[in-house]
Amino acid sequence: MVTTSRMKSLSLVILTSILLLLGACSNENNDTSPADNTKEPEHNNTGEETLKEKEEKLQEITAEIKEKETQLKEVNNELEAKRKELAAIEKDIEEREANENGQSDEVEIKEKADSVVIGLENEDFGTVAAHAHPEKGVRFSPYGYVDTEKHLQFTKGEIRGFSEDNTKYTWGTQDGSGHQIELTPKEYYEEYIYIRDFSRFAQEINYNNLEQRGNIILNVEEVYPDAKFMEYYVSAEEDSLNWASLILAFEKHEEEWYLVGIIVDRWTI
Repeated sequence: MVTTSRMKSLSLVILTSILLLLGACSNENNDTSPADNTKEPEHNNTGEETLKEKEEKLQEITAEIKEKETQLKEVNNELEAKRKELAAIEKDIEEREANENGQSDEVEIKEKADSVVIGLENEDFGTVAAHAHPEKGVRFSPYGYVDTEKHLQFTKGEIRGFSEDNTKYTWGTQDGSGHQIELTPKEYYEEYIYIRDFSRFAQEINYNNLEQRGNIILNVEEVYPDAKFMEYYVSAEEDSLNWASLILAFEKHEEEWYLVGIIVDRWTI
């Protein structure tokens, strides 16, 4: 009996403990569920607010980018305008410098050409030689058409000795007859160079402005593409057709102009 009574008491204690434990678990579940339900909405609200802030920030950045693009376009337009203005200024400077250099070249060539003409007038071949190109020398052409194969070229030293040179050279061929021009330098000078007084009686002195005057093709500009020209033109005398044009060709060498060609254009039959 005692044993059975103890067993019943023990069973009652165990049963009571189980019931208490189950009740505690049930209360715990009831306490935590509302808390979790409360936290979840808070988490969702925070996420929505963050996304909205990001969208607003993106819109602000987009607007700022558009504003910067507009400013950049304005800067590029202004820069392009400045570039055009700079190009115009540079072109103007180049034209002014070219004009000044052209005027300077004309003055220098005119001085040298006058010296050559006076030297020819006085048969002063030393003066003519002083202006001869140091490498190319001077080519002598008896007519306005320059024949680079037949017309002779002489060096500074050879020109300087023309007065004493008795050698007969072939200077080309005569217009019309086609006969060879075989003369000494002095004879050639008298018959094919100083045939009129170019120093004192030139009606026209033209710089770099040549024109076709007779029936012979004037090709000096093609033969001397890098040259500048000074022309001394003497018109025909009364009741005569003996006009003549002395053309002097100058080329630049080491920043200085030198004589490279003496051409005499003239009236021919």
